[in-house]
Amino acid sequence: MTNILQEKKKKSPAFIALIVSAIVFGVFVALFVVTSIVVGIQYSDRVAPGLRLGNVNIGGFTEGQLKEFLQNKNDQLVGTGINISFDTNAGNKETTLYPVVVADGNSYELVYTDIQAEAERILRFGKSGGIMLKGVSNIISALGKPSISLKYVEINDEKIKEELKSLLSEYEFEAVDAGVIITKTNPLEFTITTSSVGVVFDYNEAVSQIKDQWINLVVPSVKVAREDTDPNFVEDDLNGTQDALNKIFLPGSLFLTYDFSNAENFIFRGRKTWEINIKQIGEWIEPQKKDGVVIFGLNKESVISFVKDEIASKVDIEPQDAKFLISEGGKVTEFQGSRIGFKVNLEENYNMLNNLFINRNYLEEGADLQLVSSTVDLVISEAESEISTGDVNDLGITEILGVGTSDFAGSPSNRIKNIQNAVNKLNGVLIKPGEEFSTIKYTKPYTIEGGYLPELVIKGDEIKAEIGGGLCQIGTTLFRMAMNSGMKITERRNHSLVVSYYNDPVNHLPGTDATIYDPNPDFRFLNDTANYVLLETDINWNTMELIFTLWGTDDGREASFTHPVVRRWIPYGPTKIIETTKLAPGARSCQHAYTGAETFFTYTRQLPGKDKESIVYESYYRSLPQICLVGIVTATPPCEGEACSPPIVLPE
Repeated sequence: MTNILQEKKKKSPAFIALIVSAIVFGVFVALFVVTSIVVGIQYSDRVAPGLRLGNVNIGGFTEGQLKEFLQNKNDQLVGTGINISFDTNAGNKETTLYPVVVADGNSYELVYTDIQAEAERILRFGKSGGIMLKGVSNIISALGKPSISLKYVEINDEKIKEELKSLLSEYEFEAVDAGVIITKTNPLEFTITTSSVGVVFDYNEAVSQIKDQWINLVVPSVKVAREDTDPNFVEDDLNGTQDALNKIFLPGSLFLTYDFSNAENFIFRGRKTWEINIKQIGEWIEPQKKDGVVIFGLNKESVISFVKDEIASKVDIEPQDAKFLISEGGKVTEFQGSRIGFKVNLEENYNMLNNLFINRNYLEEGADLQLVSSTVDLVISEAESEISTGDVNDLGITEILGVGTSDFAGSPSNRIKNIQNAVNKLNGVLIKPGEEFSTIKYTKPYTIEGGYLPELVIKGDEIKAEIGGGLCQIGTTLFRMAMNSGMKITERRNHSLVVSYYNDPVNHLPGTDATIYDPNPDFRFLNDTANYVLLETDINWNTMELIFTLWGTDDGREASFTHPVVRRWIPYGPTKIIETTKLAPGARSCQHAYTGAETFFTYTRQLPGKDKESIVYESYYRSLPQICLVGIVTATPPCEGEACSPPIVLPE
């Protein structure tokens, strides 16, 4: 008995320690659970603690603080611009690319950040599961301090490349191949022209660098890599080619032909033939390679230019969709019939003509030239219209679904003409059931040939013509029409600047606009009715107002949108001066200053038998100071190197 008591006494300290450890562990677990729950609750509507965006700690931000931070950072990036540096023969040069281009009544962004989507994503970071699991994730975040980048950033690659090429164009030139200049064909006389090295810049890598820095909130500073390019043909490649040159002229002219006897709608009747004479062939020939051997072919650009100007301009017929209007009696009537289109296939015609010509390189001595083919049958492709003429009264178009308006009073003449051109293109367009309507699709091409006129905009340190001003008036009016019609909006972005043309027609505040710019952003909506809908576009010239009406079949849906509310106005800063050599010294050209704003409105629609849908459209319009280009005097650097020497023509 005594031994048992003594044994228990010996074990008591260990036993007590075990009990204490269990209690401590239990307290720790309890504290951890409680802490996790408290942290989970504390950060339920805040950014996870310790989270960094790029190198900036944003942990603990509320939704409002996060949005304000993102907007301010984005404005800083846009306002500072993208520093571009590059090497030239005269040394390193620098310039600035501003990622927002402003015209009177329009603006577009080369880099766009979806602030709302970013804020929602960041607030969700580390918050999956229940409240305790969210708390654990937040504790891990506080200890680990993870770093993330922006995700919802759209880079307009093609436009940035276009702007970069414009900035660097005077320092970039293609390599020049050695070639031949034919001075006489009978007997043959020619000279060989000298080749030269070219200079190109790596725009793809520059765009990639811009994006990598932008998504980490770093003001982009990009070195555009320069590369010297070798010509495809040098003088030595053309030595010993006189025999081939002699052969290619022997069969004489080349011909393109087409039989229009059974073809309707064309201006030609019967068989039509176009000749490419010896003189033209002599101007178009160039060295090419086939199976590693230097031969002579036809320059692609020259052939296509000839086919475009001499043939396609007279043969091409654009496909035409059937278009309809609503008569005074409410009946749908056709005012433009559908028509199949025809287009000369430039690529295929060049390939056929060039291959035929290349065969002349292999003529054997004494060959019967009468047997040498010199004629190509012209390739003309058909293009079907999307909407065909049919029984228009079976389309189910019986009543007005909704109307949208906007005011363009005070617009300059070119802008008005562009608006009228787009209105004409849209009037009478039929939209199929289930079709997603695209504003860009139905209003392009944005070219002089497409009926649009240019307006002047500031790009970097110069003023350039930009075609298509006024199209955002179209997008804005369509947006309001689509909402009043209860359509599903699939793509809409507000302008980056407050422009009076797009203010709400009721309370005259910004917020209910939609911008478009090819290829994006676009304004799109889905015809989610069971019938065709018809777009009717009109201009009231007395009030300078656009009136767009959507016709269809009323399926009982109801829709409306509130008028915009301005949360705050954002004042603009001091005038920004950009010195340029593109204006006369002392000359000054300025664009307007723009006050910024934060606005919101709600679009509500209810389909029969469905729950009510409400979408809050929040719009941010950045402030922009007046920007002025001021002409300065600059010394012209001396010309150095190969680029300063004119091409040398070597005798054979």
